[in-house]
Amino acid sequence: MPKLVRDRTLPALCPFCRAAIGPPGEVEGGEWYDFAAGSCTCRAVFAHDPTARNGGAVFLQALLMAAGGDMDRAMGLAENVDYDVAYVQKYNVEHHRLDPNSFGTLYFVRLREGGKRL
Repeated sequence: MPKLVRDRTLPALCPFCRAAIGPPGEVEGGEWYDFAAGSCTCRAVFAHDPTARNGGAVFLQALLMAAGGDMDRAMGLAENVDYDVAYVQKYNVEHHRLDPNSFGTLYFVRLREGGKRL
C-alpha cells in the first residue's frame, strides 16, 4: 500500500558542521544549568528551549557551557570575535527531529579557535 502521508520532519543537525547531534540531556554541575543540553563533535555546545520563550536564559546556559562553567569568562567573550552563535528552530524533543508543528529551539555556541583566553 502506498504511503499517503509524507513525513515532513528533518533530522537534528549541528548548524556549524551539519553532523547529526544526540538528543539534549540533563546537565550536571552548575546552578545555571536549568535546560537540557548537549554537544557536537565540532566543539559546539547547545541548550534546548522547549517553549521558544526562554531564549536569554537558554543562550546564557549555552555560553556558560562553552566557557567551561566560568561565568566571568563567559561574560568577557564577544560574539563574532570569540564565539559564533546559531539557532535550530522547530525542534521536537520527543522525536529528536525538526518538525514544522513544534516550538522548541536549540541554541548553539561554538568558541572560535583564536578566541579570548582568560
